[in-house]
Amino acid sequence: MPPGGALLRSSWQATVSISAVSANSSPPFCCHSFTANHLLLGPILLSGSSCGCCCWQWCCLPVHSLPILGVYAGETNGKSNNLNHCLKNVIYKDYYPINPQGPKIPKHEVMVVFDADMVAKPNFFTKILELMVDDDIALCLTPQGFNNVDAQSDIFNNLNLSFWEYMLPGTDAFGYIACTGTNFCMRCFPLADCGWFPTFTITEDYALGMILKAKGYKAGYLNEYLAIGEAPEEIRNIFRQRSRWCKGQMQVLFSRYCPLLDTGLTIGMRLLYTSVTWCYITNTFAVPCSVLVPFIALVFGIYPLVLNRDFALAATLYYTSSTLVTMYCTNRKHLKPLWFCIVSCHLLWFTFAKAQINVIIKKIMKKTVVFKSTKKKGEDDGRGGKKKRRFCAPPKNVGDMEGTLDAWVLVASFSISMITAIVGAFQMIDKPFTAQGDFRWFLALSIFWSVYNMIPPALFIFYCYNKGQLFEDFCSFCMTLSFIVGIGGIVCTWLVPDDYNLGQVLNVSLQFFEAQRSGKLPRISNTPWRGNSGLWDSVLLPNGKNYSLLGGWYDDGGMLKLSYTTAFTVSMLSWAYYEFKGGYKSSGNVDFGANTIRWGADYLMKVSVTNITSAGASMQPIFVAQVGDMAKDKLYWGSPEKSTIPRPATYLSAARPGTDAMAMSAAALASAAVAIQDESLQVADVYLQKAIVLYQLAQRWRGYYARYIESGKIYPSTSMYDDLSFAAVWIYIATGDENYLNDAITFYDQTVSSEGHVNPNPYMFNYENVVPALDLLLYKATGDPFYKTNVQVFVKEWMNTKSKTGDIYYTNKNLAKAYPYGTLQHTANAAFYTMLAAKNVMDSKFMLYACWARNQVGYMLGDAGRSYVTGYGAVQPMKTPHKAASCPPPDVTDCTWESAYYTTDPNYNPLRGGLVGGPDDNDMWSDDRDMNNPANIVNLLNSVGFSAAMAALVDNDINMAKCQQGNGFIQTLMLKAKGQPDASGQRWWEGV
Repeated sequence: MPPGGALLRSSWQATVSISAVSANSSPPFCCHSFTANHLLLGPILLSGSSCGCCCWQWCCLPVHSLPILGVYAGETNGKSNNLNHCLKNVIYKDYYPINPQGPKIPKHEVMVVFDADMVAKPNFFTKILELMVDDDIALCLTPQGFNNVDAQSDIFNNLNLSFWEYMLPGTDAFGYIACTGTNFCMRCFPLADCGWFPTFTITEDYALGMILKAKGYKAGYLNEYLAIGEAPEEIRNIFRQRSRWCKGQMQVLFSRYCPLLDTGLTIGMRLLYTSVTWCYITNTFAVPCSVLVPFIALVFGIYPLVLNRDFALAATLYYTSSTLVTMYCTNRKHLKPLWFCIVSCHLLWFTFAKAQINVIIKKIMKKTVVFKSTKKKGEDDGRGGKKKRRFCAPPKNVGDMEGTLDAWVLVASFSISMITAIVGAFQMIDKPFTAQGDFRWFLALSIFWSVYNMIPPALFIFYCYNKGQLFEDFCSFCMTLSFIVGIGGIVCTWLVPDDYNLGQVLNVSLQFFEAQRSGKLPRISNTPWRGNSGLWDSVLLPNGKNYSLLGGWYDDGGMLKLSYTTAFTVSMLSWAYYEFKGGYKSSGNVDFGANTIRWGADYLMKVSVTNITSAGASMQPIFVAQVGDMAKDKLYWGSPEKSTIPRPATYLSAARPGTDAMAMSAAALASAAVAIQDESLQVADVYLQKAIVLYQLAQRWRGYYARYIESGKIYPSTSMYDDLSFAAVWIYIATGDENYLNDAITFYDQTVSSEGHVNPNPYMFNYENVVPALDLLLYKATGDPFYKTNVQVFVKEWMNTKSKTGDIYYTNKNLAKAYPYGTLQHTANAAFYTMLAAKNVMDSKFMLYACWARNQVGYMLGDAGRSYVTGYGAVQPMKTPHKAASCPPPDVTDCTWESAYYTTDPNYNPLRGGLVGGPDDNDMWSDDRDMNNPANIVNLLNSVGFSAAMAALVDNDINMAKCQQGNGFIQTLMLKAKGQPDASGQRWWEGV
C-alpha cells in the first residue's frame, strides 16, 4: 500500500501473490504473478474443486515447498480448513495471533475469495477496493452472476436474483453483514480476530458474516456483477447444493453460535440472521400441508380448516402481502424470475426437510455433517466405477439421483394435487348445490387450490425433459395461470358461507330476555331503548293488602306477564346453565346467564305468595298466574314505558287450582337453585325452599290453570302429572332426597297412563309436554333402560331426514318441523334436547347428534338464506310485532298504530336474540308486523330453546369444520354404492 494508506490513482505497479486451495481435494498449490495497475493487495484465495479463474494470463508453477492439505474423513468443512491452513501456516504464520510474539496483521492487508468456477471481470479489483479504502469496512461483497442459465426459465436459481437485487440492498442499509462464500474482499485482521473461517458449519460464509457483526465490524455491499460463474443445472446437483445450505444454517442454529442467543447482536440482527433458517423450517411444513389439506378434505372428508371470514381475511392478507413483497421489482424483466422464487420453495421443501432431519439426528448421535461440493455440468462426480444399468434411463436434465427421493416426492405432489382437482370437479358436477340451495364454493376453492399446487411440480417435470424455448413459454403460461387460480381461490374463500360465532350468538340470545324485562331496570343494559315499566303491577291479596308484582318478563311483543311460560323459560335456561356452563364461561356470559335466570326466578318468588296473614292468622296462599288484561293489551299499541292501561292480576288458589302452572314454577325454582348454587348458595337455598312449598301446594290443588286464567286460551294445558314429575325430579337433583325421586317416577307413570293421549304430538317438547325431559332426567337419576329407550326414540324420530310427513318431517332445505304447529320453537327445543341426550344418554356418535343440532340452529341463523333471529345475520327479521321495539323515540314522533304498527318501515329499536315462529313447509317466510301470525311472533317460548341449544353448542365447540368431517369423495361413493342418499354438499350425518 502506498504511504498514508490511500489508494493512489497513478501508474503504480504491484505484484500480487495468489494461493489456490481446494474444497475437497489436494492439488498442488500454484503461485501466479501478474502486474496490476493502481492497487496493492494481499493474497487472493481461490476455493472450489478446481482453479478456474481465467480472465488473466496465468502461468502455473508447482510449489513443492508449501504444505498440502486435503479433506479428511469426518471433517465438517474442508473448504474452511484449507483456507485457514493456507492463511495460518503459510501467509500469516509469523503474525499475531498465530505467532503470539509477532506483529499484528496490518489493516491494509486484504484478501479476495472466489469459488473456482467464478471468473472475475477486469475491473473487479478497481471497483471493490474503492469500498475497502475505509478502514472500518471489514468485508465487501458483490453478487454472483451465472452464464449458463436463462433467468426467464430457471426455476431453481432465481432466488439469487431476489437475494442480490432486492434483499441485500435493504439489509445492508440496516448494517447486516452478509457473506456468500465467493466474490468478496475481506480485510485480513478482522478475519483473524474472528478465529479465521468458521469450521463448525458447512456454511462458513453465513457464520462468518454473523460473527463479524457480533464483534462490531462493518461491511459493505457493492451491487455490481463483477464476477460470472456457473450454476448447477442437473437436478441432483441443485438438490445437493440447497441441502448443503440448509444443513449449514441448521448447524449454526444448534451450535453455541446460535444467532438468537448471541448477546453481541441486537434483537433486530438476531431475527435477521435467524430468518433464513426459519424460512427453511416453515417451508418444510407449509408446502406439504398446502398439498395435503385439500386432498384430505375432498377425498377423505376430513376438514383441518375452518372456512370462515377469519380464514378468508387471513388468506387474503397472506396471499396479497407475500405476493406483493416477493414480486416487487424495479425491472419488469425480473417479474418471472421473482415468481420462480415461489416455485422453488415448493420444489425444495423435501430437500430442506431431509437436511433438517439429517442435522438433528447427527446432532443427537454426535456425528459430523460433512461438506459436499456442488458438481457443475460435465464435472466428474468422483465416485468412479461403472454406472449402474437401468431399466429406464432418467430424463436428460435429471442426472444420477443417487437413490434419493426428492424427484419422486415432487411427482407424488403433482399426482396428489391432480387427484384433488379431479375429485373436486367430480363432486361439483355431481352435486353443485347444497340442500339449502347454495353453490358449493368450498369445492371450487379446493380445485383452485389444487391447480395452484400442481404448477411447481408440473414445471419440474417439464424441466426434466426440456429446457428450451418451449419450456420458457410454458413457464410464462404457468405464471399467468398461478395468478388466475390464486385470485380465484381467494375470491372463493369469501364466497364460502361463513361459520357463525356461536359464543356471540349466545350473548345475543340472552339479550332478548333483557329486552323483555318489566319493572325497574338496571342502568347498564344491552337494550338502552328499554326503560322502567310496569312499576305499579300488583295484586290485591285476600287480606285486603296490595302486593307488588314488580319485575318479570313480558311474554311476547305485548305487555302480559305470564307465570307459566316464565317458569318453563327459567327451567330451560337453568338446565342449560347447569349442564353446559362451560359454554357460558368460554363466551364470557357466565354473569349474564346467571343474572338472566335470577331475573325470572325472582319474579316467580314474588308471584308465589305463601305467607299471607290477617289479624295474626295465616291465610291460604295464592299464586299469581297473569298480570295484564289480554283484550286491552291487544287494543293498545305503544311502549310499555308509556302505558297507562289497567293491568289486573289473576291468581290461582285452593278454590282456583292450577297444578300444572304451580308445579312448573316449582321445577323452575328448583332447577334455578341447582344452576346458580356456585354463584350464590344462599339465594339457591331460598329458591329451593320456595320450590318445595309450591310443589306441596301443587299436589294439593289439583286442576288445570287454563280453566281460571285468561292466557290459558293462547297457552292451553291439558296435563298436570308431567309437571308434577318435572318438579319432583328437579327437587330430587337439588336435595338428593329419594322421596322426591319416587314421586317423580309415580307421577311419570300417571302422566303416561292417563294423559298420554291428550298431546297431539308426543315428539313436541315444550311447556305443555315435558315427558321427553322426564325420560332424560329419570334415566340419568335411575339408569333405567326404559327411559333411555324413550330418549333414543325421541332423538331418532327428529333426526329421520328421510321423513316428509308424520309427527316430524323435513322441508326441502332440511329444517325439521313438528306436526301440527311446525314452528321453530319445537325445533330449537329438540336441538337442545338432542345435545342433552348426546351428553348423558346416547352411547356413542356424539358428533352425529351434535351436528344435527348445529344444522338446525344453522338454519335459524341463516343457512337457508336468511336469519330467523332478530338482531343477527345479514338478512334478519326487522318488523316483528313488538311494541317496545317498534315505537319511535319520543323526539321523533308519538308511538301510535300508524307510526309503529302499520308502517312498512323496520322497527325503530334493535331487538336482538328473539326467535320468530319461522317459515312454512316450503321454507317461505314473510317479514311483516302481523301480530296474529304465529310465524312472526317473538316470545319467551320461541327463544328459550334456541338460547339453551346455543349454550350446548358453544360448550362443546361444535362448528362447521367439525360437522363437515366425513363428507368426502370416499363416503360419497360408498353411499352411492349402497343406494343411500348422497351426503355430499349437505352435512356429514345425512344418509347415515
